[in-house]
Amino acid sequence: MPHALRVALLSHAAFLVAAGPALAQDPPPAVEAAGTEAAEAEGASGESIVVTAQRRKENVQKVPLAITAIGGDRLDEQAIVGFDDLGTRVPSLRFGAGVTGGEHVITLRGLSSQNTTSGGDSPVAYSVDGVYMARSTAVDPEFFDIARIEVLRGPQGTLYGRNSVGGSVNVITNRPDGELGGYADVMAGDYDALTVRAWANLPLTSPESVVQVMARVTGVFAEHDAYQKNDSPLASATRDGDAQDFYMLRGQLLFRFSPDVELLLSASTNSNGAPGATKLAWGTAPLVNQGRFIGEVYNPDPRRTSSGWPETFDQRNDLYSATLDWDLGSVALTSITAYTEGSWFQTNDADSTSLDIAHLNYWTMDSEQFTQEIRLASDDDDAALRWIVGGFYFNEKVNQGFEYVDTGLNAPFGTGFVFTNGGDIETTSWAAFAQADYDLSKTSAGVPLTITLGVRYTSDEKRVDDFLNYFIPDFPFTLFLSKQVEPSWNKLTGKVGLSYQASPDFLVYASVATGYLAGGELVGNFPGIYDPETVTSYEAGFKSTLGGGSIVLNASLFHTAIEDMQVFVQDITGSRIDNAGKAHVTGLEAEAVIFVTDSFRVNAALSLMEAEYDEYVTNDNRFGTPADFAGNRLVQTPEYTFSLGAEYAFETAYGTFTPRADVFWSGDLYFLSANSAFDRQEAYTLIDLGITWTDPEERWNVSAFLRNAGDEDVISNDGLQANTIGLGFGIDNFTYYPPRTWGIRLGARF
Repeated sequence: MPHALRVALLSHAAFLVAAGPALAQDPPPAVEAAGTEAAEAEGASGESIVVTAQRRKENVQKVPLAITAIGGDRLDEQAIVGFDDLGTRVPSLRFGAGVTGGEHVITLRGLSSQNTTSGGDSPVAYSVDGVYMARSTAVDPEFFDIARIEVLRGPQGTLYGRNSVGGSVNVITNRPDGELGGYADVMAGDYDALTVRAWANLPLTSPESVVQVMARVTGVFAEHDAYQKNDSPLASATRDGDAQDFYMLRGQLLFRFSPDVELLLSASTNSNGAPGATKLAWGTAPLVNQGRFIGEVYNPDPRRTSSGWPETFDQRNDLYSATLDWDLGSVALTSITAYTEGSWFQTNDADSTSLDIAHLNYWTMDSEQFTQEIRLASDDDDAALRWIVGGFYFNEKVNQGFEYVDTGLNAPFGTGFVFTNGGDIETTSWAAFAQADYDLSKTSAGVPLTITLGVRYTSDEKRVDDFLNYFIPDFPFTLFLSKQVEPSWNKLTGKVGLSYQASPDFLVYASVATGYLAGGELVGNFPGIYDPETVTSYEAGFKSTLGGGSIVLNASLFHTAIEDMQVFVQDITGSRIDNAGKAHVTGLEAEAVIFVTDSFRVNAALSLMEAEYDEYVTNDNRFGTPADFAGNRLVQTPEYTFSLGAEYAFETAYGTFTPRADVFWSGDLYFLSANSAFDRQEAYTLIDLGITWTDPEERWNVSAFLRNAGDEDVISNDGLQANTIGLGFGIDNFTYYPPRTWGIRLGARF
């Protein structure tokens, strides 16, 4: 553990241990500070949960934001076990694997990760228990023992920082509590799938102790065989390229020094032994070139390939954090200190044939990250003025190595190349922020109108030391380039909002917010440095609870103007990040939960979006020719999505039987800005079915599920690879979502 983290943890603990006797009282219920478990509010709907989207506790229906909050119980009931599932339940959200299957791409309101290498940042902020996770490789593919997930749509630049122009996804885990208990389940399914999950809550001191200490331990092990069959006859071929071999272990210690002071220490580790995506190279030109050779024929079946080059994947992430929540009376103090480290190693067969045409020899990435956030917030919910101020510090060091080999087997002149790059990138960022809400209903005016003002100042610096080595053995020819640069950027972002509580069950809001995505560097690319992306978003919406709590209906309209949009380009000249001049996203989002009866529940989510480039002149993604992409659609963004789910709970003397069905419809979408037919996923439909039995005492449960019942072949992402193959046309390296799968899960609470 690094020295900085040890000092922070020990200082937190030492101070509180010293202050504990003076602060301690008879132990009352825990303070619900930011980051604690979601609490169900009173009401028939059961949908009003407490969230911390604005860094304080609020009923989700009172928050003037486009936010979807799903509690842990609902995650289980809807079989949302990972981001793939979450993307079919939340408006305007899409989750996919990267071009090689190991990275993760989160798209929200048309804004998507473009540079998943060490020098890039995601436009959608991802955090776990308030800790910002910079690397897309750090996204945990398994949801378990989660208090809730909050998806905030639109720029969150005031409270969540520079890289939240599309929104923020916040995962809040369950904290330890004073009850001894636990839960465990096991799932078995096709493709030899096996998942074992468990958590245990352990009070370590008696309720009468001056300082209460409690622990929680959570673990997950998950594996399944490959969804894809590899037909290659070569002994070197990898047969389980898209299998899963995953584990996660998380431990938490909660120290309660008084009703007003808590310290949470958390440590977690996870490892993924194989990327969770199917890779397929689909030939866009025949494997015949000038009569030089006739190779094997590509199999159009996305679940079959003939990859001969060994494909390996090994990924690990560790997270250590200390969270202090201290109610000082008129203000509440929150401090979050965290350290993360990760490693990633991957090889890949870029051509997906038994022929050695092109392959990724290695792609390595090692990272370490330190963050410190401190917040002070007003602690009087009855006051007209509520405010929050804070500071944030971020330091990340990433080392990357990459080697790509093209043998030239199918190139016009039989000329191949070896492309190697790597380097070190250190990012240092700090920010100061403030937000205030002024509620006129709590003044002499008596008007149920709240004014929100927020501002954040961010300073970023990236220290880059990298190289590129381009080698053509047949000539021979070598091009070696290196650079040492220190680009920096500063940005002021803010928010102005109005919300009107027309009735206790009806909220209307409008806002203007700005966001900022840091500039970056594509490792081994020259010049390689690209500018920040900025957005201005206009939004209006309402939140309503109707029919005595039996209907929850929320909707929002938004328009986002984007300048200097970061766009990934890979053509026959190489890879780079462009700054497109202008783009926009205009959309409508709606969510509804309907309790038809006490036992019959229906939920729906809709998004309609127009997402286009307004000004973007560049080289064509595929052929490297000049092109004007104005009017083309943004990547990873369908024009519409709609999800519909329903469940009915049958109460019997033998327990409760709850069948559930979920249907998700998506329009077509593109993966590259050229909007080529080669890089397109057609409109598709996904159907998930399940049934759960719970015993009358709610100790035992058994569930069965059928995922992707229609066995749809849906592309998760696409990247252009092997640039010299077939007269320079290249091939597309696709990753796919899982096919139809089924399983049975048995769980027990103790």
